[in-house]
Amino acid sequence: MRISSKLVLSVGILAFVSCAALSGEAQQLVGHSSRASSFPLASTSPPPSTISTLYSNDPIAHSLCFADGKEGGSIQKGGVYNRCSHIEFDNYRAGHLSVAVEGGEVGQIVDLGTAKDMATQYGYGETVGNGQGFASIEFRDGKLWIAKERYKPERQELTQAAGLFEPGESTASAEARAGHIYVARITDRNDKNFQIVVKLLVLSVRPGESVTFRWELL
Repeated sequence: MRISSKLVLSVGILAFVSCAALSGEAQQLVGHSSRASSFPLASTSPPPSTISTLYSNDPIAHSLCFADGKEGGSIQKGGVYNRCSHIEFDNYRAGHLSVAVEGGEVGQIVDLGTAKDMATQYGYGETVGNGQGFASIEFRDGKLWIAKERYKPERQELTQAAGLFEPGESTASAEARAGHIYVARITDRNDKNFQIVVKLLVLSVRPGESVTFRWELL
């Protein structure tokens, strides 16, 4: 799991700043970066693999923070603020998942298709529940890898994800489709040490309402 030094540093900084009075500059509305705000950013690490739901019409739960697996927004002092948002549903592009939605962050998100599509393309066997391909995806040596054979340690390059390491863009988006697997990468124009690489499996989509997905940091 690779969350950069920027996120780790932010935890300590924000724990201290949260005891101080809010400044005018710190109080930024949702949709804008709030790294300097006094609202807590990431206080705990997320579990290795977890399920999250984003609600397009909720002011704080339409986005998610990959640093701690909690809602991206915060309601404080009668206002809605951005807390820590790495992925968002439906508001930047209807029916889409968007990454790199705050500050100087840029990113890429790639739709790899369904578990069946991937098993056919890469030649490994699937099981009931179709989770072998998703479970096997790993990030090392600057590339993404996927199983060659079910339950075997050997990996082959996940060639579909090559574009993930090209220059990113703000609010990079992909349509949310139930049963599809995605990989995303987020970097920051202002911090060369910052990088998030994550895999997602969309479980259900309710257009205009919500998306539920399993995700895991790589």
